[in-house]
Amino acid sequence: MSDMAKKWEIEGIDIHKTLCDSTKVILTQRVEYLLAEIQNFFENETIGNLHRIRIALRRVRYNMELFKACFDKKKFLIFYKRVEFLQDISGNVRDLDVLSQNILAIKEEKIRITKSVINKIGEKRENLKENFKLELMKFIHSKALSNFQKLLS
Repeated sequence: MSDMAKKWEIEGIDIHKTLCDSTKVILTQRVEYLLAEIQNFFENETIGNLHRIRIALRRVRYNMELFKACFDKKKFLIFYKRVEFLQDISGNVRDLDVLSQNILAIKEEKIRITKSVINKIGEKRENLKENFKLELMKFIHSKALSNFQKLLS
């Protein structure tokens, strides 16, 4: 995707191509964007970068749902389930990020929240994040990803 394109824009769509040919262009760009966001996250593990992975996963997954008729069902579902799984895990981490932000806002209103609650949320988030990182590493080196990329080429 060029620097000029917005995250939701797809370059290279040709109105003279079939739907399934266009689908390959769309999903290739969505997967490339997801992989770039994963790389960004590993370089800088911020809440924002994790959230961008979650958004990229949603885009891949929902685009896949639109175009599943264009692919071999078995190979498609293997990759789809991996994306769905990663989206679920990223959602769990994101939920704790939002909870932590809300707790900080409540504390600013001088409402007492025990350190043990804050620590427990932090521990849970860290464990989920580490698991998510492990699953991302498995994903980027998986046969599911490489096989799906072959389907797109």
